[in-house]
Amino acid sequence: LYYLISRFLTTGPCRRAAEVLASELEEHQLLPGRLDWLGNEHPRTYEDVVAANRHVAPDHLLQICKQIGPLLDKEAPSCVPGVHSLLGSGKQSMLRTAKDCDSVQLKASSYAALHRGRPPERPLNQKQLPHQGRSPCCTKKNGIGIFT
Repeated sequence: LYYLISRFLTTGPCRRAAEVLASELEEHQLLPGRLDWLGNEHPRTYEDVVAANRHVAPDHLLQICKQIGPLLDKEAPSCVPGVHSLLGSGKQSMLRTAKDCDSVQLKASSYAALHRGRPPERPLNQKQLPHQGRSPCCTKKNGIGIFT
């Protein structure tokens, strides 16, 4: 992941950050090593790893991130289809699961307000209709309506 972040930074405005990160990767030996013919592992330089992974473009991490949203939507649809952000939270989070999306419950008042007088249509991600029993919103005392 650090390597992919560094590769991504090399083509943008944060090139000095990319250089510092590459230096840190080498210093702390966080890059994958190379194996010699005896099976011994040896540390590699950042340039060696880039050369060994020519198939990994600088925007490889960006391309992976662009594919995460549509793949996640197949498993756990977001509440706003087509909107993808790595910074989302709740039902818009990239860390959501199908279980998170199954527990959608609207209050009856919110549910009715969403439909503006039309017959209610259950949202696709709601398993059960909200309770629609009548509760008195006002009572009459001495002929005067009192709201509760």
